[in-house]
Amino acid sequence: MKTRSNIPTILPKVVPRGYRLGADCWSFPKEKLEERLKDGTRKLLTLDVSIAPDEFVRKVNQGSLSELRKRANQFYGLTCPNNCPGCFEKGDVKNYLLDFDCVKDYIEQASRLGLESVKFLGPGELEANPDMFRILDYFQERNIKIGIFTKGEILGDDELAIKYQNINSEELIERICSYKVTRVLIDCRTFDEVKANRLAHSISRNYVQARNRAIELLVENGMNADLYCQRMSLQTNPVTTDNIDDVLEIFKWGTERNIAVCVTPTMVSGRGRRLVEAAQEPEFQERLIQLYVSIYDYLLERGIMTYEQLKDEGVSSYAGITPCNQLSCGMFVRKDGVVLRCPGNDGEQYIIAQDIRKRPLRDIWVRSQNYALGPIFNNKCVKDGYSIPTRLYGVVLAKVKSRLKDCHPTKSSKESPESENS
Repeated sequence: MKTRSNIPTILPKVVPRGYRLGADCWSFPKEKLEERLKDGTRKLLTLDVSIAPDEFVRKVNQGSLSELRKRANQFYGLTCPNNCPGCFEKGDVKNYLLDFDCVKDYIEQASRLGLESVKFLGPGELEANPDMFRILDYFQERNIKIGIFTKGEILGDDELAIKYQNINSEELIERICSYKVTRVLIDCRTFDEVKANRLAHSISRNYVQARNRAIELLVENGMNADLYCQRMSLQTNPVTTDNIDDVLEIFKWGTERNIAVCVTPTMVSGRGRRLVEAAQEPEFQERLIQLYVSIYDYLLERGIMTYEQLKDEGVSSYAGITPCNQLSCGMFVRKDGVVLRCPGNDGEQYIIAQDIRKRPLRDIWVRSQNYALGPIFNNKCVKDGYSIPTRLYGVVLAKVKSRLKDCHPTKSSKESPESENS
């Protein structure tokens, strides 16, 4: 049985000029990417961050370095109520964990480099951290946007909300949304209730019910109200054989309600590596390519994008929304201080620095492969060649172009790509 949040559509039939799908705080316009500090240094606009609860940090850091990973796994329940089989965050641990003071230290350094946003990537759920509001206060005081990845069950389940934050779901979400800097990136891999409850590995008595209520409460608090600033998004990630047939429906549903929907296959990090082999199966890759084509077909038909815009920007690794430029303007700082190019791939070749505590952040940034890329608007993805077939971008664009020709054979070259060279 499929269950959806009870939310009315708000996207106008005639899409207003300048409208664009994209989770605010995730990527930046071309002109922003080109901004520099007074000394000529390109700005470090964003960071993906790990902020662990103090108790978790203390317990994991007590003992020898050789058994650090064992303790991290042993005490993981202090920071996350779930046990997701594809969790990218449950990976290697090389150094003693960063406490919040260490996080604040590198955030202060990043602020001097132009930092505008962070995304919370764990460990676990920020709502499970007893210091969550102290953390949000910190980013609010510095006017740094914070995107919060979440399964959503604590947000929508009164019992869990009271357990972790001593207030009910309605109060919890109202308070989170009251911060101007918060952006909520909530899991929604399928509308199928049985399937979603199975995939979520949640401790909620009914995960789908909690997730749907959380989405409704976020909307009630205006997180989708501004057409030009989408403060919430739905995460269908990772797209696998389990949910690939459900994603297009979710994408259309979210779009009509001004909620960006993020669509991409598994990360090549942590437990996510277990899912890569299945993502490389030829049949799955063809289905993935067709999903991306169907999403862009819908966007062009709906008037949300034009083909010229798609050709100029390139196909996004997150199908249909603003292309990711994390590599051009950001980095990922793990809970153990390791700095990666992006959380999407934790291979050794993607490590920028072994420990953020041992080098100034400016030095790490300007010497990184990400800085050397320059201000590229569409970075594609570090998952390319792993869970994303490298040919996807070109094939999707070609298929969309071909379908436009078939549908509008008489339109001018300004309206369609008909007259372009292949």
